[in-house]
Amino acid sequence: MPSLARVVRTACLVGATFLAACGSPSAGTDEGATDDLTGTSSAERGLHLQSYVYLQEGASDDEVRTAIARQIRTAIGALRAPKVALNDRGARSNLDPARWTRRTLDVVDPANPNAAPRKVLRVTFPYDDRAVVTNTLARSSTLPLTMLADDYFSHADVLKSECVDDKTTDTDSIWFHFQPQSAACKARIAKDQAAIDAEMRALKGKEGAIGPKEAGRWFAPVVMKLDPAKTPDRDYSPEYDRLFGMGTDKSQLVVYAFLGVDADENDPNDSLAIEGAKFLRTMLRAQPNFRPTKTEPFALLLDFTVDGKKLDAVTYEKMLGWIIGDGVMPPEVGKDAAKILDLRKQALAKLTERWIYWDLPIHVSGKAGEKDLTVQVRSFYGYEDGSADARQHAQWRYLEAMWHGDVFLYNGHSHFGHGPLEPTLYGPQNFNDRYQIMMVNSCVSFNYYHQDFLDMKPGKSKNLDMVVNGLPSWVLDGGVAMGRFLTGLVDGAQRPYRAILESMRLDMPWGERGYDPMRVVDGELDNVFTQTTTPLKLTVKAPVSP
Repeated sequence: MPSLARVVRTACLVGATFLAACGSPSAGTDEGATDDLTGTSSAERGLHLQSYVYLQEGASDDEVRTAIARQIRTAIGALRAPKVALNDRGARSNLDPARWTRRTLDVVDPANPNAAPRKVLRVTFPYDDRAVVTNTLARSSTLPLTMLADDYFSHADVLKSECVDDKTTDTDSIWFHFQPQSAACKARIAKDQAAIDAEMRALKGKEGAIGPKEAGRWFAPVVMKLDPAKTPDRDYSPEYDRLFGMGTDKSQLVVYAFLGVDADENDPNDSLAIEGAKFLRTMLRAQPNFRPTKTEPFALLLDFTVDGKKLDAVTYEKMLGWIIGDGVMPPEVGKDAAKILDLRKQALAKLTERWIYWDLPIHVSGKAGEKDLTVQVRSFYGYEDGSADARQHAQWRYLEAMWHGDVFLYNGHSHFGHGPLEPTLYGPQNFNDRYQIMMVNSCVSFNYYHQDFLDMKPGKSKNLDMVVNGLPSWVLDGGVAMGRFLTGLVDGAQRPYRAILESMRLDMPWGERGYDPMRVVDGELDNVFTQTTTPLKLTVKAPVSP
């Protein structure tokens, strides 16, 4: 059976022990954006800071942009502990040279003051962003932040030893795992600053001069200003009437549910395999009239054997419980560890690298008329990264979902934003022009995906709602949370987003109640549906098969 330690990992990157991973350039941030975010444990707030970078004299604008982006990127890791999530991960929208202040300085070594000084360029820059900020900081208008300065690759080994939460991380990933709050890193930061201060005292305030310690500083401490929280003026709902196609000939509400892999898609103890099974079990428990109508490649989902003999009375509840590890084993298996493992492997193989279409017939009525409709969930569990072939096939699946789907669901790793869902791989031509909901239940998906997809979707926020996480998210029960989101859309209550997000909060086995990875909805402010003014009635019909 899977151990708790194995399933508690965060949904970010294979290889990260506790916290997640992310990545590519964001499409940018509109400082004047008014699209407040709907959340339950956090709110949207404006964020402002000023910092500086050192470069060689005569550095080009592009070189300055690279240095600024490298520094700001490390704020993503540093802000995980205080629970603040940036929108513009690479400072891509904050790199206007007109806002920079350039100054050429002499680097003077106090130990050798007569030596010819070298020249450096100091560029001071402002940074403004919209961020998801925990409600525990609601009364705070400022927040101290320490970022990494300069090209920190040259001292990566020391940083890994003292300033990151994953000592095995690649140097390329230090920015995400940077934890200046740790005791060892605080000591290193203090040592760095003490050396800089001693240098400045030795220089006796010489105008236009800095010491080599300052020119090569490792850390960039700043104080951020936080604007008052921006919250929606009311509770906004999904556009249920558009999802159900009221007043149209739409006959299906198509949901794509992608279930990622942690390490081994054939291992029933794989933490994300377990969460895939939990997603399906949550869905089926809430709506037991779902039935599989198609498998590709074909499989008899409830056919199992033990010692060459077919098991009787297998149900989806039993099958999924075997994968999860909390189901009752049949008497034919007993307590034989080898047989238990074989049965769990058989169960997982029914899901692995396979499309399964689950149909739920419903009847919907409202002011625009009434209609029969099928909610069709197209689930897929399998590799989406780890090889070029896996990435390509995953991208093809996502393209199908963007074009044909009404709801796009993903539970798995973020891969530092560089996986097959990386927004740079897609464009407006890949999306349909209908209303869609896209939920990415992975680490820091607010930073990686939401603005990019909103910008490229035809009709933008009018036709797309994004549901994303501001923080690294635990793998444990991520499938439950996603299952609750899906069933919250089709439970007949037509609840607003805030109520659905509340239903997704989890009580964790270590005692944390109501856990939420600062999950928010964006794109909802132009939604017009309300159950009060345009009520819909949803009735679940008999299943398509016994």
